[in-house]
Formats: sequence, C-alpha cells, structure tokens
Amino acid sequence: MKKLLSAILALSVVTSAMVFSACGKKESAGSAKSSVPSAPKVSRVVQPSDDSPIEVSVDNKKSKPTQVQLSELNQKITACQAIPTFTCTSDKLDAREISKDLTVSLISKNSSNSFLKYLEKNFERTADRMGFKAVDVAETDGTVSSLNDALAQAVTNKANMIVLAGDIRKDTIASYIENAQANGIEVVSAGTAGISHTDRFVDYTVPIPYESAGALMADWGIVKTSGKVHALAVYGTESDLSQSVFRGFKEEFEKYVSSENGSCTTVSAASIELGNGLANKIKKAIESNNKINYIFVFDDGAVNDAISAIVQTGKDIKIVATGGTSEMMNLAQSGSIEMLVAHSYEWTAYAMIDYVLRLTGGLTLPAAQDVPFRILTKDVIKKAIEDYKDDFDGFHEICFGDEFVTGYNRLWNY
Repeated sequence: MKKLLSAILALSVVTSAMVFSACGKKESAGSAKSSVPSAPKVSRVVQPSDDSPIEVSVDNKKSKPTQVQLSELNQKITACQAIPTFTCTSDKLDAREISKDLTVSLISKNSSNSFLKYLEKNFERTADRMGFKAVDVAETDGTVSSLNDALAQAVTNKANMIVLAGDIRKDTIASYIENAQANGIEVVSAGTAGISHTDRFVDYTVPIPYESAGALMADWGIVKTSGKVHALAVYGTESDLSQSVFRGFKEEFEKYVSSENGSCTTVSAASIELGNGLANKIKKAIESNNKINYIFVFDDGAVNDAISAIVQTGKDIKIVATGGTSEMMNLAQSGSIEMLVAHSYEWTAYAMIDYVLRLTGGLTLPAAQDVPFRILTKDVIKKAIEDYKDDFDGFHEICFGDEFVTGYNRLWNY
C-alpha cells in the first residue's frame, strides 16, 4: 500500500521539468583520450574566497512585471511541477571499456544524511553495474576528522579518483585534499556549488546548475504576488551551495521586481546559528518590516528556524525552500513550507558517474550536467501519490520516474 510520505526517505538538495543538458546524442566516442576536456582543470593554488555579503537590490526605475512576463513565469513554474524528462546532448561512450581499471573513493559530507546515504548507494550500485574495478564508500559523520580519515584511506588504497559529495567545507580539509593530489589522485566534487562558482580546492567540479533552483524560487514568489513580493532571504555564510542557489535567486529577483512593488531583506547565518539563535534573528527581521510576505530559505538547516520565527510573530508569511531530506519532504507534504525545489539523489548519482566516465575517458566534459529540479507543493505531492498506481518504497520513484535510467543506459552502451 502507498505509505504516507512522512514514512518515506526522500531526496535532498535544492532543489522540475526544466532539463539541463549533459547526456548523449552522437555515436560512441569510445574510450579514446584524444579529446581534451572542455571544462577547465582548476589550479591547485587555493584562490581567495569571496566572503562579501550577498545583497539583493531592486531598481527604482524598473516598472513592475507585465502580464506577459507573469504569464511566462507562470508557465515555467507550472511546467516544473511535472516529472522531468531526460534530454541528451553529449556523446555516447563505452562505460565498460573506460571504467574497467578505475578505482573510485566516494566520500560524502555525512553518510547519515538521507539524501547522501541514498546517493552513495545508487552511485556504488550503478558503478558496479557499469564495470568499475572498485568503488570504496567511506563512512563519515560530518566531522572534519572523519573526512580527513576517509581522504587518507583513499591514498592508502591507491584510488584513481576521489569524489567528494555534498556541501563539504573544503577549507577545513584542504591539506588532505592536497596530499591526495600530490599522490597523483584527481579530486572531483559534486553538490558543493553551481556552475557559476568554481570549487577552488579540487581538480574538477561536476557542473550542476543549482542557480536554476534559486531562479525557480524567485519565480514562484513573483508569480504568487503578481510582482509584489517582499522577501526575506536566509542563506548560509559557510555554504558555497547555499550561496550558489541564492545568487540564482538574486539575478532573477532583480530582473523582475521593482522597488515600487517589492523588496528583499537578507539574513545571513553561520552554521553555529542554525537552531541556535537564528529563529530570533529572523523574527527581528520580520518585525522590522511588516511588508514581508515570503521567506526564501537557501540552507535547508535553517527552515525550522524560519517556521519558528513565523509562529512567534503570528504573521501570515509563506516559506519557499530548496533541499529535500526526508524532513524537508515532510514539511512540504504538510504545507509547513509552501514550495520546495527538489532534485533526485538517484539522478544525481547517475550524473556524477557520467562525469567521472567522461573525465576518465578523456572525453569532452559538459558545461552543465543533467540534474533537473522539480517544484513540489502539498498539492503536487498529493496528486503524485494518487496518480501512482503501484506500491512504492520511496518518494523518488513517483517524483522523478525512471526515464533517466534507460537514457543513461543507452548513453553508456549498456
């Protein structure tokens, strides 16, 4: 029988029927290493980070969005409530030939996180099916010491490649990353930053367009208020991923919202503030601006703080978030948050493997990997459950379907 979604372990971060290309249309390119990857390799010299606060400015000379613009945005968010389709633009490849001698160490930020736990399982299972020589999945608990131990073990195991999954603070483990690189191991990250922000600590970053999730969040608020959105934006100062999503929101918000009709107040939060003072910080921001009608949260760890602040103020303010751990899915299902931009752990795992195969085979690397986002609301979730005729073990299968599985199998000559 169909289970209540609260009993289902679901997908995580950030978070459509929008399709971002990275997957196959031409005949097999084989495993030849003659072509040069199109994505640049990052210098191992650590670049300075940009720690300046992100502010959203609205133009006082801009007119409010037209009905045509609002209609176009509405069509976009409506389309993004459907199951995403799989679209391929990269060359086919021979997965077995490329991966037969490949040993990968997969290290996620925290193995107990529901999204990362299932991402690890799907990555390992799919890599094994494709013929990888070995995939070593590290057990981590989110601490720096466990991540460093995993990196050291990868060097001991003589891995060909290390894949870091999740929003890991690389500055805290930089010396261990450098040690792996010094031992000839390429380090790849995924789920850390969007395509406009380079992860400066690693050799390659799987290009997932998280900025598009932020744009969807802005579009939702703009359409629901007819451009009269007074936003409170909450993002994490120590999270490159949170900031990547926020920058996508910022660009879209500034494009459509005029100062005559809307505004955006920003609240930044260090990780130590999550569940520890952030709710009061958000509450004060709400009380200082009685026009706020939407809170946009770019760090899923801050969602409960936003909910608490709204309860304390007694205001009728909607929350839009990105992410999607099982807890986030429960909040979307219950209506505690009005809208969630979600993406699939399984689809993400497939996209990561595709990138690893192309990198190993010396093939052209995509500018943006195919990891789509879907808009989920209480009503969308309810209809998805009603439309799904069979039993299901997880929300992923009714949310994202299995078209990408057959698509990648064709792409990889499997």
